[in-house]
Amino acid sequence: MVTERVVGTAEVTPRPAREGAGAGRPAGPAVALAGLLTLALHLLYVTGPLLSDEGGLAMVARWWGSGGEYLYGPQWVDRPPGLIATFWVANLLGPYGVRIVAGLLAAAFVLAAGWAGWAARGARAATWSAWAAFFLMNSPLTQTFALNGELVAATWTMAGVAAGIHAVRGRVSYRSAVALGALAGTAAAAAMLAKQNFADAAVFLLVLGLAEGLTGRVRRRRLLAVAGAAGAGFALPVAAAAGWAYTHTGLGDLVYAMYGFRVDASMVIARSAYAGPDSRLRELLGIALLSGIVTLAIAVVVAGRRQVRRCSPLFLACAAAGLVEVAGVALGGNYSPHYLIGLAPMLALAAGVLAVQPGRGRWLVRLFVVVPVVATLIVSPAAAVQVTRENTVQATGEWLERAAERGDSVAVLYTHANVVNASGLRPAYPYAWSLPVRTLDPQLTLLAATLTDPRRAPTWVVGWDALRTWDLDAHRVARALATDYVRFATVCDHPVWLRRGLDRTEPPDPCAGTGIQESSIESAGRPAMPGSLPVWTSSPGARSRSSARGRSSPAGPARSPGWSSPSGCSTGASAGASATTRRASST
Repeated sequence: MVTERVVGTAEVTPRPAREGAGAGRPAGPAVALAGLLTLALHLLYVTGPLLSDEGGLAMVARWWGSGGEYLYGPQWVDRPPGLIATFWVANLLGPYGVRIVAGLLAAAFVLAAGWAGWAARGARAATWSAWAAFFLMNSPLTQTFALNGELVAATWTMAGVAAGIHAVRGRVSYRSAVALGALAGTAAAAAMLAKQNFADAAVFLLVLGLAEGLTGRVRRRRLLAVAGAAGAGFALPVAAAAGWAYTHTGLGDLVYAMYGFRVDASMVIARSAYAGPDSRLRELLGIALLSGIVTLAIAVVVAGRRQVRRCSPLFLACAAAGLVEVAGVALGGNYSPHYLIGLAPMLALAAGVLAVQPGRGRWLVRLFVVVPVVATLIVSPAAAVQVTRENTVQATGEWLERAAERGDSVAVLYTHANVVNASGLRPAYPYAWSLPVRTLDPQLTLLAATLTDPRRAPTWVVGWDALRTWDLDAHRVARALATDYVRFATVCDHPVWLRRGLDRTEPPDPCAGTGIQESSIESAGRPAMPGSLPVWTSSPGARSRSSARGRSSPAGPARSPGWSSPSGCSTGASAGASATTRRASST
């Protein structure tokens, strides 16, 4: 045993001696096994359709360098360039590259968690941290199988925390400590450039450095050198991102995309008249409980409360960073399941350290690591079968790919950016997600102008959400669809319009008689909006016209009986009109 002085008091309290490198049983095999199993489980999902965010971000990365007036070429998205760069790399790996990168990142998170545990308390802590990370990185409930900002940022966070602990507390040379400090700072910045609210690594490093400095257990000169290296490492990627933004659309655009937009969007969400965020918050709490995150968090708090009261630098840093992680989840607004990935770094580290601490609390921590690990191994194969089934998003995108010709473009109203990605077509409208539409184009002025501009108008328009969803002012969009487009087909119960004057061959509906359904993951927590249809619908007569090969139904959106056109005339199912041929010309 060694002693640790409590800051601000004369009390000296015992703490377990930290094992040095190579002390005790080697942690390598157990940590490596957790990492390999993580990669193996992720590969079960590799052939599945991409979710809305990962498909949409893959689409943004694909067209990033094609030119355009927005931050990422023809697209605008409220995400930092580090995340888009990750998807750009994933696209280079082929059609399964996105999910392959997700698996590699999850496995890297597990290995980094083992490294952090080893740097903090030695081999046994490394093992427990790695296996806690295993279930946190493999829970299908939190969508860890998908590549998203949380997964990328959490992996960088875990690496930065591990490097920081090793630099400050490890038995390494002065030069190695400085190099590790630089790595920690770079990883902390990379986390924020993947998901802008992931400041937990930076907070952890700051609090750890201050607390270690106050206790006097680390030489001031060494600590200052590590801190300087960490600061330089943090500044390097931040400066690179700022320089890139300055030479493109301007630094202000990047700052607004990362932070300013979130303020504006939060006001839009707060004004929403429907209960979507509230219901998703309740679902998120249920997911946190079922996935084992809540039980592990409770066990960590119970077992670690004494360490925090004793002002242990490591646990003060864990507590501060953990509060940042909780705040990131709570302030997210949309409460998507993958928000919970943000809690993984501090939970994995704390679980590993507390699982080897003296006292009864360690058994509680161990229990709530072992049970979720076993559950994850049991349920993951069955979950992968569900996730990898073809759904309407993938089927609709592939239908567009077959129907389109070289140079075609598409707009999807107003969600499911993964449809655009699955089609391979160039996006014609810069806002591929609903929140940017509601925040930046609530009157749909830009969308209507895009639909009516011969130079920018999309070849295809897919109706996924009702026109007046979220109380959007869709009057001009409806008029543009009625005058500039022809209802060409109904694909998987969603209307598809083709710009007038163009000839295209209509493939058969891939969902007709095949049993392909909408993804339960995509539709979860999406309530029907007040004052509008939850999905596009059409009368049997309209559907039979639109599905006839080589013919298209009258122009305009699919409507329920009594829906009024912009001119005020009834356009219900009883309003007949002559059908056109495959050429989308005026009737």
